[in-house]
Amino acid sequence: MKQPIISVLLIFSTITLFAQEFEVREFKAVPNDMAARRYEKRTVNDEPSALIKITTNIKGMQFESNVGIVEVEHKGDGYWLYVVPRERRIRLMSIGFISLEVDMPEPAQPLMVYHLVVAPKGVYHTSDLVRVTFRMNQSNVYVQSGESAPVLSSSNNAVFNVPKGERTFRFIKDGFFEEEKTINAEKEEVIEITLKQGDSSTKLALSGHIIVTSEPSGAEIYLNEQRVGSTNYQNRHLAGKYTLRLQHPNYYEHVEQFELKEGTTVEIPKVNLKPRFGYWQVNSTPSGADVLLNGRSIGLTPIKKQVIQSGFHEVTLRKTNYHEHKESLKISDGDDKNLNIALNEAFGDLQITSEPSDARVFIDNKEVGKTPYRNPQMPSGTYSIRITKELYADANEVITIVDGKKTEIYIALTKNYGTLKINSQGSQISINGKTFATNNYSANLAPGEYRVKATKEKHRDEEKTVFIMLGQTEDITLTPKPRQGAVSITTTPFETRGAEIFIDGIKQKHTAPATIPLLIGSYNITIKKTGYIDVSQNVNISEGKEESLSLKMITYAGSQLQQAKKHRISKALYGTAAIAAAGTGAYYRYSVISLSNDYATATGNAADIYSKIDNHDLYSWVAFGAAIPLGVMSLVKSYQYKSKVEQNMRVDICRSDKYFYGAATIVSLGIGGYYRYSMHNLTNDYNNATTDATSIYGKIEQHEFISNAAFSVAVPFAVMTIVNSVQQNSSLKKIRAGAMPTKNGVVFGLSYQF
Repeated sequence: MKQPIISVLLIFSTITLFAQEFEVREFKAVPNDMAARRYEKRTVNDEPSALIKITTNIKGMQFESNVGIVEVEHKGDGYWLYVVPRERRIRLMSIGFISLEVDMPEPAQPLMVYHLVVAPKGVYHTSDLVRVTFRMNQSNVYVQSGESAPVLSSSNNAVFNVPKGERTFRFIKDGFFEEEKTINAEKEEVIEITLKQGDSSTKLALSGHIIVTSEPSGAEIYLNEQRVGSTNYQNRHLAGKYTLRLQHPNYYEHVEQFELKEGTTVEIPKVNLKPRFGYWQVNSTPSGADVLLNGRSIGLTPIKKQVIQSGFHEVTLRKTNYHEHKESLKISDGDDKNLNIALNEAFGDLQITSEPSDARVFIDNKEVGKTPYRNPQMPSGTYSIRITKELYADANEVITIVDGKKTEIYIALTKNYGTLKINSQGSQISINGKTFATNNYSANLAPGEYRVKATKEKHRDEEKTVFIMLGQTEDITLTPKPRQGAVSITTTPFETRGAEIFIDGIKQKHTAPATIPLLIGSYNITIKKTGYIDVSQNVNISEGKEESLSLKMITYAGSQLQQAKKHRISKALYGTAAIAAAGTGAYYRYSVISLSNDYATATGNAADIYSKIDNHDLYSWVAFGAAIPLGVMSLVKSYQYKSKVEQNMRVDICRSDKYFYGAATIVSLGIGGYYRYSMHNLTNDYNNATTDATSIYGKIEQHEFISNAAFSVAVPFAVMTIVNSVQQNSSLKKIRAGAMPTKNGVVFGLSYQF
């Protein structure tokens, strides 16, 4: 075995002058990585090996170690190298590279995972790069990163993917001072660059052309870490050394280096990017499970066929009431994986019944319903069950729900009550301040102390404290005590003794005089006796007090005479008022005539006289207008007076009214005759007058008015005299007479009731 190894070493030594170098970017232990345990490999001595995860874009790598290599697996982004425990050093080899021995961070430990990042020197893996964008105040600026050839940025923005750490950039443009910027690239950032006009000290090389194509096309092109476009691509660039990087989603990155000579064209052979993906689809039973790929939700099953990047993935399926399903999925380039996953039930069927039913169900102190209760998809686990129902003792159980199993629970609740029966006729019954019923009440109550009360109108409440014992019956009667006083009833005159007593319309067994006990409150007391008018009076009865009522009763005849007396007084008042109003009207009417004569002969005070005439005219009509209803009311009261009195009294009244109306007729005729005679004399004076004829004429008009008024009044008075004379003789009892003054006299009438 040693001879071939020596020959290989000689071959490598002959090309080292032209070979690239390895560069180790990271080598460390990762204690939290479980891959060595999950994908365990064992040595020939049956020891668990250590795992070195190598991340690199170098193809065709080979490895050697001092103690021994157990197995090498090719991965999408590098290699998995299983080594024997206690290994301290490994050797990295690849065609076109100088081999490199790398010390382990520690002697390899069984089942420990180590992470090694290796790349060609000066070439970086995408995961090690940081995006830096320069925003410049000029376009068409050459930007140089390190010692590589400057690359033209045709826009104001230059985008670089650079390795982490310190790096210097130069910005070159003809007619502007050269600008240099050193940055420490740790995270993605945007940096402002301002170029100032001036002479540039840098002489740029002549250009050549670069042509890049790929399959598939559309890969992003980075020249010397600066993004310049995408394939297929051709453009003019300055002569110099270039590192080309092609990136395309789901394809392996392609990196190579070349040199462009002045005036030449470099056409990179078409790069066939190696697919870094496969296909997969996911189905589950039942469907509708949430699918997480590497911790990110991508939808619900079924997941249709789609592209998935090569490598190891963590697949998780979650669905309510089903156990979470996890598995590691390895996708190799070109794979077509179809996952069919049967989710395991994480629930059972829970059924709870009780006697009696309709009990409240609590699971882990949360109310979920009433018995009978069922949850056909109760999540598996252990639960605390509590069943409660009023007047029954709580029942508690601990249950365990098993996947796919039915759990049935039957609970017979224990009675926790006694019975209370209350009788209180006509009363409202309340317990602990809450009203429940009237007259009678029966209920099952939890053991304990209760305050019961009976309430009845106009009675004192009766309350009791009752202790309810488990399984026993308490039967009580409550009798509210009446709150009462009394009323003492007497009647006058003496002859009314024995009168019937009615209280609020209800006949009592007692007769007057009597003392009657009553509940507190207001009552209407009515006394009735044949031949007497009923008498009523309200009385308010207070507790412990006796009210005294003395009721005077009158016969029907006595009642009529009392009412007749009222009508007679009213007749006199209305009659007197009517005469006074008529007299007032006559006075002002006479004044109007006198003032009219004065106005006819007036010279300087005619306006004042005319104003008085208007006022007196108004007063006269107001007085006459008042006299009319007053006169009518006098006649009405006269009729009512007569209708209330007995027959013999009515004859006396008619005689009295006959004399009154007869005297009034004679007086009215006398006044009318006097003023008629005076008017005759004044007419003679007027015919013989020479100077005062106007004054005499005015007096004639006044006397004429007065005489006409007196004669007009005399007519109804004469009629009333005749009517009362006839009524006195009882031959025309139903004759009714009436009179009404008007503007031109008095209108009177007679009526006969058939």
